[in-house]
Amino acid sequence: MSERIYVIGHKNPDTDSICSAIAFAQLKERLGYNGVIACRAGKLNKESEFVLNYFEVPVPEFVPDLSLRVRDLINGHKVPIVRAGTSLYEASLLMKRSEQKTLPVVDSSGRMQGIITIGDLSQTYLEHMGDLDFTSLHVPIKNVVATLKGELLAGDENSELRGQVFVGAMHYATLEQVVKPGDILLLGNRSLAQESALRLGVSALILTGGATLSEELLEVANEGKVAVITVEHDTFTAARLLPMSAPVESIMKTEQIESFQEDDLISEVRKKMLQTRFRNYPVLDEQERVVGLIGRYQLLSMTRKKVILVDHNEWGQAVDGAEQAQVLEIIDHHRVGGIQTGEPILFRNEPVGSTCTLVAQCYRENGITPEPEIAGLMLAGIISDTVMFKSPTATEKDREMAQYLEALSGVKVQTFGVQMFKESSNIAEKPVTELIQEDLKEFAIGDFSMAIGQTNIMGLEGLERIRAEVKREMDDLRERKGLSYLLLMVTDLLEDSTELLISGNDPEEVAKAFEKPLKGYSVYLPGVLSRKKQVVPPLSRHFIG
Repeated sequence: MSERIYVIGHKNPDTDSICSAIAFAQLKERLGYNGVIACRAGKLNKESEFVLNYFEVPVPEFVPDLSLRVRDLINGHKVPIVRAGTSLYEASLLMKRSEQKTLPVVDSSGRMQGIITIGDLSQTYLEHMGDLDFTSLHVPIKNVVATLKGELLAGDENSELRGQVFVGAMHYATLEQVVKPGDILLLGNRSLAQESALRLGVSALILTGGATLSEELLEVANEGKVAVITVEHDTFTAARLLPMSAPVESIMKTEQIESFQEDDLISEVRKKMLQTRFRNYPVLDEQERVVGLIGRYQLLSMTRKKVILVDHNEWGQAVDGAEQAQVLEIIDHHRVGGIQTGEPILFRNEPVGSTCTLVAQCYRENGITPEPEIAGLMLAGIISDTVMFKSPTATEKDREMAQYLEALSGVKVQTFGVQMFKESSNIAEKPVTELIQEDLKEFAIGDFSMAIGQTNIMGLEGLERIRAEVKREMDDLRERKGLSYLLLMVTDLLEDSTELLISGNDPEEVAKAFEKPLKGYSVYLPGVLSRKKQVVPPLSRHFIG
């Protein structure tokens, strides 16, 4: 599985953010990069939905968080598991084949019942070297047959062996003084000892060296319901292997097991590992099923997620966890924010109206012609962010790239732009929460924390009906986020103006920044279309000085 490179825009993505991510991801792929994926950090707004549907381009994958989590370490690798009835011998072979020193024990649904380690196996083997008692181990006869690679001559393979285990390396008369009814006897091809054992009422005879019973003794064994197993191993080898026929459940740990969930943050996992001393830790899904194992060595060798940021360069606007990722590149047209990296990166930041303008330029610089639908996406991003070149952020480079993309996509700027804005600008059709948050960006301006949203409309009809509801929702959201101010730009594309709605303790201060009168809780700003050039700068001058 190739390592992913996430190309992603800011939270509450607008059309420029979505389209630049898709276009730049495809450029990287065509340049030979593997695992590049276009993503989004939030819900699509109606304008972006219209654009993707128009050009029949799939919606980018939603990635709400780039923090390293447990699932990133296990990375889909299957973990060897055993059932409670599995023999210790089979479990040891599985450990050897998988080079895994810890095995989760699961039920039929894959839910964890316990855990065994190579240390548990070693300890059990050493403890039973000189004295083996099957009385409390519940060892199925089929486990013994499988472990010793034997053949069942008499008895039920699904029944359990019980009793003390003895090696019949003694005279049969002595044997009768040692072995008790119900015990288990390992014995070679010695007919008198075999007969004595059956007469004593042993529960099982394990015949080593390929020995068998005579027909008469086999009949006695069947009548006495004695299990008889013949094995090719010599008595010494059979005696050594026999303890390994015990089921896993006889030694598995069921208490004080430290496990993790797939969604657990690596930062939290690291803390817990420092407090405990286990070799490996099971990873469980939401249904408590085992999906992996992690150990300390994986924390040492883990790599950060790789990300390319488009249309923003501030941690406050970035997808959650981005600061833990490895930022490879930034393509943006906004002010330089507070992002710091641990190594040099490619940082392209130019004063143009749209990130899609810069992405289109990258295509041209690399001699790659975008496919028509990708050209259409970039054109839509430019039209959206420059408001069909009415915004003061629009530059000659934006117009040049739009002309280039217009020819490749077959889409006319004026016709498409009007259709796009009409499809997304009906304020009455938008839920109030979406209206406020669909393009909301947070800023630190002096000592104040601010969030500024923007929604474009074609005429102010319908605003009065929802004005009170919008104000209530803005106040609630500002309080939840702990912001000094929350502003919403309601931009009328027909009149080239913005009504700036204000939520904050002192809205008069915001009005002073624009030298406009405050009416209720809003300021009317004729000719204002751009948050970046016409709203943030006056606020910065006023609140910072």
